[in-house]
Amino acid sequence: MTSSPRRVPGAGAHGLRVRLGAARRRGRPRRSLRPAALTLAFATALTLTACAPALPNSVVSGSSAVMAWQGSLTSTNPASTTGATPGNLDVAALTRARFAERVGGADVVDERFGRVSIVDPESFTVRYDLAEPQWSDGIPIDAADLLLAWAAGSNFHAPEDLAPEGATPGGETPAPPEGSAWFDAVPSGLVRSAGVPEVDEFERRIDVRFHEPIVDWRTALDVAVPAHVVGQLAFDLSDPMEAKQAVSTAIRSGDGEAVARIATEWNAAFAIDSDDVDERLLLSSGPYRIDALDLRNPEAQRIELVVNNAYRGRPTPQFERLELRRLPGVSPLDALGDTADVVQLAPRTDNREAVRERERTDYRVTTTHDGTQWALVLRADRGEFTTPGPRTAFLRAVPRRDMVAAAAGPWQEAYPAHDSLLFPPESGGYQIALEDADLPAAFDRPAREAAEDRERARVPAGTSVCVLYDARSEFATGLFSALQAGAAEAGWDVRDCGDEDLARAVSERDDWSAVIARVPVPDAPADIAAQWGTWGAASLSGATDPERDALIEELARTADQYEARDLRVRIETSLVSQAIAVPLAMNPVVTVADRDIDAVRPRPGAVAPLTAGAVDWSPADG
Repeated sequence: MTSSPRRVPGAGAHGLRVRLGAARRRGRPRRSLRPAALTLAFATALTLTACAPALPNSVVSGSSAVMAWQGSLTSTNPASTTGATPGNLDVAALTRARFAERVGGADVVDERFGRVSIVDPESFTVRYDLAEPQWSDGIPIDAADLLLAWAAGSNFHAPEDLAPEGATPGGETPAPPEGSAWFDAVPSGLVRSAGVPEVDEFERRIDVRFHEPIVDWRTALDVAVPAHVVGQLAFDLSDPMEAKQAVSTAIRSGDGEAVARIATEWNAAFAIDSDDVDERLLLSSGPYRIDALDLRNPEAQRIELVVNNAYRGRPTPQFERLELRRLPGVSPLDALGDTADVVQLAPRTDNREAVRERERTDYRVTTTHDGTQWALVLRADRGEFTTPGPRTAFLRAVPRRDMVAAAAGPWQEAYPAHDSLLFPPESGGYQIALEDADLPAAFDRPAREAAEDRERARVPAGTSVCVLYDARSEFATGLFSALQAGAAEAGWDVRDCGDEDLARAVSERDDWSAVIARVPVPDAPADIAAQWGTWGAASLSGATDPERDALIEELARTADQYEARDLRVRIETSLVSQAIAVPLAMNPVVTVADRDIDAVRPRPGAVAPLTAGAVDWSPADG
């Protein structure tokens, strides 16, 4: 018998606590409830009816859904660098509200949480103005929470030698001394703050003045953890409002010792390493809250979430309960309809027929991408490709569509044509990038014309090109084989330099001239600089371009979304002009949902691809 997860202390005060699987409401239920479970649930419901808050009208009482999950919960502070893991972000998508988030290359705002506006363009002052959100314990989210989020993201009170402003590109920031006022925060434009914000406690807002405009002003302030909890832990206080005031006073006054105590708790207190968790660390501002945990086996974690009755955002959930469940040693498709209702998987030759069969029997199948793309990148600082002519000629010999078709096999429809290095296909700038940079027109050629381009570039027929790729990957191997055959028609000798340790080979081997790799589609200017800037930490090409570097720096200082989009298009155009890489395909993710669940629309990209849309799921009718 499978044991139930440990319940969060005090959860019963917020709603009915039901045994796993005991309150599953479905259009066509497959598993019957045992009489004992029904009796227990009914008796508990009678006990709690008088005190439990009413569920939102949208919620179907007793409904639940289970997601097969690949992540792990290690922290409830997703704004810290150690806490911003895929698994923690999955949970945060269900338990955290925020002013805005990046989705498909655009800022999606949530005015039910609050509004963000530029109140003074000259000094570039941004107002973060809360509506009336609250934590799941009923404590309001207010100016103290905003101040804490600002202090963490800006590191304004950090020691001078640790301040983000002093960091050098590609350099290492010194390790902060123990007890310093340093927040281990995910980098954002808040580091350009010019001073402590002006605070209006009554209106629940702060005004942040910056040294210069920043591109991420809507999303930079992440209210990730409750100020009253941090204050209670840092100053050994019991009253939540007194704790909030202590946090606010320390940050506004610049009390270094007090801010250091706050930073210590913000950095470390929200780590989750056992079932025995202080319930304050699990407070939620999102549509769901954590109700039970089973972390005893890291490979088989189970996290139960229940509707957060304190949530005032939109949309409100329809499923009362969700569960994230790791299923070690079980195929996702085998779990579907038994121990899981929604699964995600990578398309492979050996699972195509199984997915097709599910699709034909009315399971809901959706294909998105994981925020990465397969690309062919040329090494521009050595070998055959140090000048643009040979690079352009070789890229014109790359049969991109044929490569993807050969590698995808029976999953070809999951790999639609993709023609941008900087824009995901669903973004508003993708079509503009195609019009302005026009990568297909620059490189897609028949083999005969590609051979003529090679001759014009004075590259002899039979010139050898060592192409590195992940030899363990079926898809990468298929891409390489088709490249080798196609490039030969244009007079290139593509050599097999595949390696079973691609990361090591990229950094240690110096014999390769091109690499087939899966790389992120970068969004933040820092990510673009790392991947495509001069001496970028993640650069595969070794290319240098001071003009592109300047455009990336300008992008980081551009507040207008349309100007930022156009700058990104200009950066894309520079990559096409320099002829250092071509995209091949976005890396797909296949989601399969049970017939009893409607509106499963997974989010494209790397962050919370499944859980981000779970608030929209609904039990199927009939």
